[in-house]
Amino acid sequence: MGDDSKFSPIIICGCKRSGTTALVRILNENGITISNEWALFAWSAWQHEYSLSDWLHNKHVEVETNDWLQHWNYRMNLKGNEAEHGFPAALHSIYGNKPRWKWGDKWPDYVFHVKEIKEHFPNAKIIYIYRDGRDVVASMLRKGMADNLNHGFEQWVNAIEAWKSWEKDVDHLAVKQEDLLRYPAEVSAYIARYCGIRLTSAEHARYVLLGADEVSNDDYVSEDPFAHTRSYGSLFSDEDVPPHARSLLTSLGYA
Repeated sequence: MGDDSKFSPIIICGCKRSGTTALVRILNENGITISNEWALFAWSAWQHEYSLSDWLHNKHVEVETNDWLQHWNYRMNLKGNEAEHGFPAALHSIYGNKPRWKWGDKWPDYVFHVKEIKEHFPNAKIIYIYRDGRDVVASMLRKGMADNLNHGFEQWVNAIEAWKSWEKDVDHLAVKQEDLLRYPAEVSAYIARYCGIRLTSAEHARYVLLGADEVSNDDYVSEDPFAHTRSYGSLFSDEDVPPHARSLLTSLGYA
């Protein structure tokens, strides 16, 4: 398949509000280029066989008003017709000249597409992060990412079950968010060994991205990594957790 460096990204996934952004911050701090949810629009171009430039053109209103999309539209135009070949080629056109495992992308929903990712990037390093589903759902409710309690747990259960469907078949690293909070240096070093890179700093692992609480309605970086751990009690009780979700929590070691 050509130069191996072009087929060796680091792919970060896990249910939303589980700590995927924390992993991005750690790796970016150490010179690894991890884009943030690039696939939210690139994946659509690939799945539906649209050219990426056409897809962006069709979203011209959003591109005109969204600085982030403007940046990517510029990058795509800068790279010419390489963007016409869909998701893998477009990623390669931006990051493919970097050394192996020096680039990647984070998108929670990659958990549902790991087998496709491995088909296109057979040497990809997959990092899956998971978190106590009760804290995940509480965070979703605070951020308006779930319509109600059942909707929140449905999203968490789906992500966990998707991971379990390929857990034994795909080489990957599973990271428990609570371990990252308690032992940031050690877990960061574990991630580095898996990716075959050297970390010079684990400073970002000392902090956690919080959001929608009494401090701020927006995401913010807190010096108290445990501020939202087991803080779901004000929103719901353990008795409100759906039975299947409760079973998964037990299987993952959450009492």
